[in-house]
Amino acid sequence: MSFKASGSVAADEYNQIWHKCWNTNVTKWDKGDVSPALRELIEEKHWQLPEGQGIVPGCGRGYDAMFLAKPTLHMVGADLSPIAVSTATKLRDEKGLPSELVEFKTIDFFNFDVPHDKFQVAYDYTFFCALHPSMRASWGARYAEILSPGAHLIALMFPLSKSEEDRERGPPFLLCEDDYHKALDENFELIHINPKCKTHDTRVGEEIITVWRRR
Repeated sequence: MSFKASGSVAADEYNQIWHKCWNTNVTKWDKGDVSPALRELIEEKHWQLPEGQGIVPGCGRGYDAMFLAKPTLHMVGADLSPIAVSTATKLRDEKGLPSELVEFKTIDFFNFDVPHDKFQVAYDYTFFCALHPSMRASWGARYAEILSPGAHLIALMFPLSKSEEDRERGPPFLLCEDDYHKALDENFELIHINPKCKTHDTRVGEEIITVWRRR
């Protein structure tokens, strides 16, 4: 199922796409491992993340949430699909990671109770592009709502395209760096960008990793 990038969509109808994908095990966006760009940022660039708790919306099978989790950073993997959450929890248990480090929850990103202390870290990959373009302003506003001042939002921009013609239908909806600035600049400061980040072999030239700090 695809939608035109113009206009708007009903959230409930749109969300059925993802339930159908998980129900039929059609998850083509899943590469089976942590994104190379995120691994590079943390392990090679030694990016220092705030302590506290973090969230990965649209976490899927949870690779990135499990990778980021550590004693000083409790991670929550959030997904609309109970199947995704169950699968991620099973993988976590197989890896021997305790729920005190990382947990997975069936959550609607736009409608859940935010912890009192909010989140200090968020990671967004294959989530922004999965949303209909009419939802992007709400996406940025929601991150501003759930992240505390000084929090870091790691946004791995994907899939990038400079051609307007390519951006007419989705999901995934092709995007550009300016799309993130429009959604985030009011409440976030871009503090890191690497257009030459490591990527999956099939996504070379389609990804840029960025870090944004909540004002």
